[in-house]
Amino acid sequence: MPPIFPKSNRYTSTLILALPLLALLAIAPAARAQQQPQPVKKPAFHLIATDLIVTDAQGHRVTNLQKQDFTILDNGVQRPILAFFPTAAGQATQVASASANAPKPQPPTTVSIVIDNVNTPDILLAYVRQAVEKFLHLNNGALITPVAVYLFNGHGAVLAAGPSTDGNKLAAQLEQSEASQRPFLKLEGFYNLTDRMQLSLDTFGSFVAQQSTIPGHKMVFWIGRGWPMMIGTETWSSKKEATAYFNGLTAAWAGMRHARMTLYAIDPSRTPDFRTVDWEKYVDYLNPVKRPQDADVGNISVEVLAKNSGGLVLPFSGETSLSETIARCMHDVNKNYFLAFATPVDPQPDQYHSLTITVDKPGLTVRTRAGFYSEP
Repeated sequence: MPPIFPKSNRYTSTLILALPLLALLAIAPAARAQQQPQPVKKPAFHLIATDLIVTDAQGHRVTNLQKQDFTILDNGVQRPILAFFPTAAGQATQVASASANAPKPQPPTTVSIVIDNVNTPDILLAYVRQAVEKFLHLNNGALITPVAVYLFNGHGAVLAAGPSTDGNKLAAQLEQSEASQRPFLKLEGFYNLTDRMQLSLDTFGSFVAQQSTIPGHKMVFWIGRGWPMMIGTETWSSKKEATAYFNGLTAAWAGMRHARMTLYAIDPSRTPDFRTVDWEKYVDYLNPVKRPQDADVGNISVEVLAKNSGGLVLPFSGETSLSETIARCMHDVNKNYFLAFATPVDPQPDQYHSLTITVDKPGLTVRTRAGFYSEP
């Protein structure tokens, strides 16, 4: 199996930060030749940032929390909070700046809806599009934050509409885009499933990289069955495949964290006839993977990636329509929190760190990333 999420793409933010240094070094090559090379001093700490949602026992959003209300445990060790501010939908959040008296605006939380036509049965595609359009028309098309709609038809996740807060405009753009898209040909058989899985993972990796160029917190609603996991096909992973899965897992976690991306996996099925065993099995792969040899294909399923990003997995439901499910996810956009802390650099990369964030108030639940992997 070819590599999944090549590691060369993992640390995009580090490369971007290095570009200005490269430009400066190009200015005076003669001066550099006269100087002795200086050893590169590695940083002692990495800055880890995460977004979080706090709810009460009834599932209602909890606002007006302060920095001192939160406690961070990194592998069980308490870390001081270095940065903290609330985030909101639809408008920039004013955050006090350490370098100036004026507040520094932070971009609002945005939403991307990805319609996965590659991994959704053809018979459900029209229903999914109609449900997304119905959601966009809610409240007379007035959306609380910018929304973009992407179509995954086999050639990457292509922007079909937006971003915009005008849901009626988005629905019209989506209808036009759908009409111009060629349907993805779905074939049966084991090797066709593996090809579809690799295509989906490549698309997901490229989409995460694209999302990292957008400032602020992003919530991504991935609507579809998710890529094939071959669960129940009586296959097992070789050492090479397990290493590829582990590399893909650590790259996906790092990419989504750098992009400040929270993933929601939404199964469009609304009748028992279209339920799939993969959605019942994802819970078997939620435990952290600490060694390459322990990684399996289920660890990089869309459901597991969503759950470990602090998002939700919303499987088959006979009681809630798909448009209502999307609207329920949209409630998570407003009134959340961002915080950052420093963790010591590990001697080796890809060391797993569990992340626990609690609130010093009874009955409250924090949803955030399950952990992170150390970087060079």
